[in-house]
Amino acid sequence: MGKEITLEKKEVMKKLIAHYPFPRLKVGGVTFTARHSLLALGLAGIAYIISNKRKHQAVFKTASLMGKIERKEDSIKLIWPDEGGYYRVFRGRELIYSGSEPKIADRGLTPGTIYTYTIDSCNEKEQAVNRMKIQTSTTAENKKEDNILLDLVFTTIVAKGQASLEWEPIKGIKEYTIYRNGVDIGKVGGCSFSDRSISEDQEYTYTIKAKRPLPRSEQESFAVKSLLASIVGAVKKGSSQAKAAIEEITNTKKIGPVKKLLQPVENDVDGKKKRNWQLRYTTFLPEEWLKNPNLASKVPIFKGDNRGFDPESSSFRTRVDVYIHEKERKAEIEFSKAVGKSEAYNHDGDFLEEGVASDEDIVVKRVLSNHEKTTIQLTHSVGNPVIISPAVDYKVIGTFYRNGEINIAGYHDQAPHHEVYLKEADDPDWAPLHLAENKGLEMMAHPTANHLWRYSSFTQ
Repeated sequence: MGKEITLEKKEVMKKLIAHYPFPRLKVGGVTFTARHSLLALGLAGIAYIISNKRKHQAVFKTASLMGKIERKEDSIKLIWPDEGGYYRVFRGRELIYSGSEPKIADRGLTPGTIYTYTIDSCNEKEQAVNRMKIQTSTTAENKKEDNILLDLVFTTIVAKGQASLEWEPIKGIKEYTIYRNGVDIGKVGGCSFSDRSISEDQEYTYTIKAKRPLPRSEQESFAVKSLLASIVGAVKKGSSQAKAAIEEITNTKKIGPVKKLLQPVENDVDGKKKRNWQLRYTTFLPEEWLKNPNLASKVPIFKGDNRGFDPESSSFRTRVDVYIHEKERKAEIEFSKAVGKSEAYNHDGDFLEEGVASDEDIVVKRVLSNHEKTTIQLTHSVGNPVIISPAVDYKVIGTFYRNGEINIAGYHDQAPHHEVYLKEADDPDWAPLHLAENKGLEMMAHPTANHLWRYSSFTQ
């Protein structure tokens, strides 16, 4: 059918509206007459469609290695291929189902929370002959608009010799690049990936990367931000319209050795121990010297930190350490923060001035802490003490589960370098969670796109 209405059709419609006895219609307390009723019906229909769409989107479904998983805010439904036997299902260490039906609906769950299930397929003697382990989550009550990865439902399924990853679609992304232990292993057009050639004794880290233009239609604020990003990108030296308006997205999942994950539930002793976590977030400038992108500034050159990624380096722009000490009921939260010295020079290398920015806008707070998990929030905004310039902004929300799993998500300006590490307090080695390179100091301007990232584990 054509998109345009012909003159003849327009005249017919005018006559219908003018002469057909439409009844009066009330919508939202407003009464519409005959001439407005058709419009009102259209608006009501659109509202109904939007409402229905929202209701439909409240349930996230995926087809997987095990069959089908349905998730709501307070429940998770698992359906797996029927092998004609007897099944046991554990949530964590708790047996929540036993029987011959290859499905279960687990209700009364907490919104936006990660859960781990073990499915044993048993013989007539009720001995496990096959085992599968699934990590997924309930849907969140209200998804965070500033960090879409935080509440993104991500499902990991492991079975003997294979692992499967599935995630909710992200608007604006049609292709994802998959990295296994840092090596690019290909691209996928959908929202799932299966690896059927894994060793049972090795741990794997899968990173899913993608890019997308800043959303222009979801909210007016995003549309304005996209427009400004395009303008900034067009005029900044060394930048481009495309670069300034492109969000980077990185989603990483660490999977423990399958042999350990698929051990009998009763053999799991790590899930009971209390942990003391240390999260370290550092920003730094890798160059020894760098030019001020603002050519009109009185300060043309700044001294950098002259280093690469290194969790123990003493040279940085800012550093925050967060300590989570798990106790019987609630965890204790401590943190420290530090800001490096900014040094300015002229074109001849002569020292001009120096200063240390305020750390008052580096804030760590406890979001919640209970017998199941502890969630902290770190917000950061630190400017340049020597000149007026955009601040380095980032935000992190980290959840530390009592069973040892973690789910940490954040977003940041695409400048300077950002590095995030985690370790247990007594462990000498840091695990890198997120490493991002500087895309140019102009990327700290608010209209430009952020880098969104997430790191979660499936090791218990």
